[in-house]
Amino acid sequence: MNNISGKILAVILSLFLVIYVGYQVFRYLYSPIKTESVQQYTIEETVYAKGIAIRDEVPVEGVSSGIVSYFYDDGVRVITGTPVAEVHSSWQSVQNKHRIEEIDEEIERLSKIQKSTSGVANVSAISEEIEEQIGNLISINGSGHLQNAQQVCNDLQDALNKKAIAIRNVSDFSDKISQLENEKATLQNQLSTQVNQLFSPAYGYFSSYCDTACEMVTTDLLLDATVSQLEEMAEIQYEQNRSYSGKVILGYNWYYAALVSAEDAKKFSIGTTASLYFGSSSFDATPGTVTQMIQDDSSEKIAVIFSCDYMSQEISRLRNSSVQIELGTYKGLKIPYKALRFQDGLQGVYVVANQVLEFKKVDIVYDDVGFFISKIDGNNSDLVQLYDDIVTEGTELYEGKSVNS
Repeated sequence: MNNISGKILAVILSLFLVIYVGYQVFRYLYSPIKTESVQQYTIEETVYAKGIAIRDEVPVEGVSSGIVSYFYDDGVRVITGTPVAEVHSSWQSVQNKHRIEEIDEEIERLSKIQKSTSGVANVSAISEEIEEQIGNLISINGSGHLQNAQQVCNDLQDALNKKAIAIRNVSDFSDKISQLENEKATLQNQLSTQVNQLFSPAYGYFSSYCDTACEMVTTDLLLDATVSQLEEMAEIQYEQNRSYSGKVILGYNWYYAALVSAEDAKKFSIGTTASLYFGSSSFDATPGTVTQMIQDDSSEKIAVIFSCDYMSQEISRLRNSSVQIELGTYKGLKIPYKALRFQDGLQGVYVVANQVLEFKKVDIVYDDVGFFISKIDGNNSDLVQLYDDIVTEGTELYEGKSVNS
């Protein structure tokens, strides 16, 4: 009997020991707290939209016959009454006029080079200038922005001419200048005598392109237009209005109405600044500031109105291009919202340090669905740091709690 009782007791003690050891192993291997390491993260906040440029414009008078030759590039500021173009009787007359202008410029450049290199020239410096201009041409070709290509070509030719004199390949450019002057005299005799000028009707930015929206899509729309009206205008394909020879954009500011979803509209408010990139890759960034937001029952979308004062050749022709709106670049520590906790009225996260929980604050610079970005500050130990192990799941969390308890 005693032997049986002893065996039963031994079995019970063995089971208890197995259960106890198993429980301790379970406690060691399993923790009700889940963590993840904090990583650095960069995000560009971008909104894509359709829209329409809204400006006050005055057309330049049109012509019924002849060829129009413009004095200014698009986007250049002009004053009222300034001659902006002239009308020739033929293309040949226009080409002759342009060639005469090129000859005058070339003679001026050659004369200047001849004077500047009459003494001792630094051949090494001139060679560096040649290499620099070749590099500029390669860069322009790669970027696709060809506006300055002609100027760079001229600068390269000037540098080559300087070197020709410096190394005594030529003594001067007298013969070349004489040839150019003879060519100019011949062309002048062929110019049309019947040339009429066109004048700027107002003070503003000149453009040789006038579309059918001119005098229709004006800033008066910002007073009473509905969102659906702006949507309809943004879908119209406006053609060039050939009844006019160009236009003048009034004032310094123009506007762009971006049509965005209600969700994207939450990213904007009056005073928000952004960089606007319009459809073509040739467009530079256009700074804009939100001055108005139009929301009504006519559409599910919201019209975000940007005020802009940047002008260029491309912008002067802009009407209903799509836009990429860059609101900013945010860099910091990416933290899931499920890790966010509050202690003594402060928001932060619990960090596991030496198997003990420590509360660290966060400084939110950007938030999105499911996560936020906290500021990086390696000098502030109260803030969460890169590679900290933060608690993403757990209950009854508090400062000083052991993760094994």
